[in-house]
Amino acid sequence: MATMTNAEIARELQLLGDLLEIQGESSFKVGAYRRARETIEGLPEPLAKIRERDGLEKIPGVGKAISSKIEELLDTGTMKALIAAEVKTPRGVADLLAVPGIGPKKAARLHAEIGIAGLNDLRVALDDGRADAVLGAGERKRIAQGLGTLVDGGKGRMPLGQALVIVEDLIAQLRERVPDLETIEAAGSVRRVRETVGDLDIVAAWDEPEAIVDAFTRLPAVERVESRGPTRCRVALVSGIAADLWVLPPRHWGALLFHVTGDKYHDIRIRDMAIAKGGRLSEYGYTEGDDLTTFADEDDVYQFFGLQPIPPPMRAGGEDVDLALKGRLPEVVALANLRGDLHCHTTWSDGKATVREMALAARDRGYQWLAITDHSKGLAVANGLDGRRLREQQAEIVAVNEELAPFHVLQGIECEVRSDGRLDLDDDVLAELDLVIAAVHSSLGQPRDRLTERAIKAINHPLVDILAHPTGRIVGGRAGGDFDMDAIYAAAAAAGTVLEIDADPARMDLRDTHARAAIAAGCMLSIDSDAHSIAGFDNLGIGVGVAQRGWVPPDRVLNTLTLKQLQARLKRNRKR
Repeated sequence: MATMTNAEIARELQLLGDLLEIQGESSFKVGAYRRARETIEGLPEPLAKIRERDGLEKIPGVGKAISSKIEELLDTGTMKALIAAEVKTPRGVADLLAVPGIGPKKAARLHAEIGIAGLNDLRVALDDGRADAVLGAGERKRIAQGLGTLVDGGKGRMPLGQALVIVEDLIAQLRERVPDLETIEAAGSVRRVRETVGDLDIVAAWDEPEAIVDAFTRLPAVERVESRGPTRCRVALVSGIAADLWVLPPRHWGALLFHVTGDKYHDIRIRDMAIAKGGRLSEYGYTEGDDLTTFADEDDVYQFFGLQPIPPPMRAGGEDVDLALKGRLPEVVALANLRGDLHCHTTWSDGKATVREMALAARDRGYQWLAITDHSKGLAVANGLDGRRLREQQAEIVAVNEELAPFHVLQGIECEVRSDGRLDLDDDVLAELDLVIAAVHSSLGQPRDRLTERAIKAINHPLVDILAHPTGRIVGGRAGGDFDMDAIYAAAAAAGTVLEIDADPARMDLRDTHARAAIAAGCMLSIDSDAHSIAGFDNLGIGVGVAQRGWVPPDRVLNTLTLKQLQARLKRNRKR
């Protein structure tokens, strides 16, 4: 029997966690399987090799209990714990959790009360009315819509956050083997900052492309080589995703990067423009007869065709090309426009770094200020803060500000919005802070009107400056709450409350379409990392990509303000 791949083992562990959650197992045990799955999906080499060399327990997030289950899978292709779980609940029931609007309790009821054992059963039950015994009318409609979305798209695609870990590791491994390789970058869906990724595209510039192709095919992360030529190869990775590498000499770099970045509609439009000029555009450059025009820089391609340069996240659908041809492409926010980050966490709640460490890292990135916004007490699982601990934290922040001036740390809070719309902390506590971010983390299954009312109540609070990750969705996981987004945009614009683009790749919330609608409604946005570690500041690039695809201009982003401008813009200071 062939040894299971990392991707197959990760899926089995995820399945076990999902079935146990449906059966009411503790969130701690369920979370352990999911963390192990995430770790395994990002490993650069097969588990069988790691087991032989170091032992599985050395893998972060894989303890004794889970390592023994992985060994079972490697040795036998089965897992006793999963077999036992499937006796109680068929594995198809776990697929229901991917449907927006269905959580573990709802999945358990659908199975126990009307015998739903998978997605096909659910579709039939929705059509013949049996689902009405478990689902209300509004709930039935939302789940039917969610099921349609699930079936129509996203199948076989990986969330951007997972794809980023894999592609960054591939590039790091290749650079280790070819130390002088400097010009290499992720392209395709990753560079366009898409929420999910079907496969990976990597481009590199090197005078002897075949040497880079050869080194790439020998990386530990490569399970098999599917195709190979002197300048390009396609491989299947142990993570279960495919990766393409393109390598050309440096003089072709601009054309190559352009060629492998845009979606098919973007590329077709530009290639058609090349044909209209009497030539052809490829990864090598523009060819007309025997003449080849190469492009060392990507912007040169656009200038050659009389276009404004188009940021990678905007290269989709063709509308971007129409506007760029007329010189009317809107100015959009760039990473260089951001002066600080309004949402991050420290060891005071569930972060991995201290206030000082986060501040130093932000200053090193060129930021002028940073807001520390740890969780409030209502999120007990994240070690949330009450009024007493906030005052203790304030003393630490004061000391850091004295040390690092003129860089400045603001003290804020990510404050829970309770199920009735009240905030988790009293107004007198919130008034002592520099800013307040309100967050609807819990009870996202409430009906549309109640959810929307909760969010708007927080938006209208005189001390709330920002509404965090407004829909509550998780990419590749839950769909988020059924909020009336138009009502939220209107309320935020009227109250002057900022709506957040949470740049954590697991959230990307607001998403691009929401951001564009919010701007049209007159809202101000923020782009925040939601960093729980120093490395988490890298999320800001993802948030900027979402904003660019939503055509968000710099003057509508709170983070572009200087410290003085920011402080004047916050609600408590506007009052005065």
